[in-house]
Amino acid sequence: MKNMKTRIRTIALLLIFTSLNQGVIAQVVDVSPELKELILLSVSRDHKTAEKNIDTEIALTQRNSVRLTYLPKLEVGGKYLYATTSLDSKIGDVTGLESLSKLQEFMNNPAFPALFPELAGLSGELISLQKLLIQQGIAVPTLSNDFAGDFSGSYYGLDASARMVLFSGGQIPNLSGALREKAEAQQALAEKCSSDVIAEVITCYDQLAVLNQSEKVLDESALRLDAEKKFAFSALTNGFATGFDTLKIAVAREYLNARIAEYQSKKTLLHHKLSQLTGKSPAEFEMLSPELKPAVYMSGNAAIDHRAEMRALSAGVQAQRYLLKAEKSHYLPKIQAMASLRYDRIAGADATFDAPLALGMDIHNMTFGPTFLAGVGFKWELFDRSGGTGKEKLARLELKKAENSLEEARELLQLNQVKADASYDASNAQLIWKKNQKTAAIKALELARKSYNEGMISITELLAAETEVQNAELEYLQAIFNQRQATLECYKATGSLTLNNLK
Repeated sequence: MKNMKTRIRTIALLLIFTSLNQGVIAQVVDVSPELKELILLSVSRDHKTAEKNIDTEIALTQRNSVRLTYLPKLEVGGKYLYATTSLDSKIGDVTGLESLSKLQEFMNNPAFPALFPELAGLSGELISLQKLLIQQGIAVPTLSNDFAGDFSGSYYGLDASARMVLFSGGQIPNLSGALREKAEAQQALAEKCSSDVIAEVITCYDQLAVLNQSEKVLDESALRLDAEKKFAFSALTNGFATGFDTLKIAVAREYLNARIAEYQSKKTLLHHKLSQLTGKSPAEFEMLSPELKPAVYMSGNAAIDHRAEMRALSAGVQAQRYLLKAEKSHYLPKIQAMASLRYDRIAGADATFDAPLALGMDIHNMTFGPTFLAGVGFKWELFDRSGGTGKEKLARLELKKAENSLEEARELLQLNQVKADASYDASNAQLIWKKNQKTAAIKALELARKSYNEGMISITELLAAETEVQNAELEYLQAIFNQRQATLECYKATGSLTLNNLK
């Protein structure tokens, strides 16, 4: 089986080499400048590719935001407040002044003057002063159990603070790594979208080449029919042909006209499709005349690991691993450095108290600070089952899911590569067959024309030979197109169909 495939590929290569002009191998990645321009225009206009590029920028921006967590955060704030309030409270017994009441009782004891004659005189003077104040209407302030009054005034405050994360418990580096892998996955998906666009443009370009060369085949058939028509009219005049012969030629000519019209309508549709992909006017594609040649696929050491899907899924698995590490570090302490500078001022304040002592006070200016604080703080979550263990388990499941998707994709893409290689071998074998069929049909037409001119066969047999050549040439063009599509699929199967590989 392997020997058969090798023989087919060898014959196909020989056929391709002999069918190419000037010995140029038309590899898929070796595109013409005209086609490369169309590809670049299409990729730059593709909405899906642009969307994936935007997703890449979003992931990189998110990663940059996470990494900026280590930078110090500075905050400055200021306040101005005008406050007015009333106080009305009931306080309990005041303790700690019991010695003063006992001292009063001791001074009222009859033995006090004898023991302390000097102090006794002083206490008498104090009692006389108290009586005098009462006579003058001046009451000595007394304390009560109530606390009541009013306060109003203006407050000014300024504060500045700085905070900087010293240790995040490993979460910031792991989240940064996860976002980096996410950006790589999005970039790989963008390459996948651009690869699809490249394949679509090449397919449309090849289809246009098929239609152009098919029209040439039909035009050549039309010329041959016109020559046969002249010969038939001449033979009819000389009695060597019948009107039925000329009628069959006319029917064959109309059939050719119908096929030409069909191909022209397909070309118009392709012009509009290419216009949609590239942004150019459909009229510009009417001047294109691409040639259709067999392509050669050089596999080399290409493997499915180069495919964008595999790179995207591999990056997704790595991102999930980083997220799992981030969740595992949930219980590690977080350390942060802090510093603050504060300034407070009360101005134009008025305080009036009715109890426990009648008192009034004006505050013109009361300043606190500037006060400077600096230090290091930490936060250590010792037990948080909902935010720690639960999220870690979820991250493990997401990692298993991503690994499963990667393995599934690997198996499918390996099968797709085998299918692409098999289709390529089959298309080469088909190409060889159609080439030989075309050669045989042309020889058969030459013999049929000689036989017809000598009157050995009818016009029906000649037209059948003409149709056979026409179909053989069109089928050969279709075989070349199919072979190029199979080559294209081989490059797609290994992820080689990228802008960087276009030459």
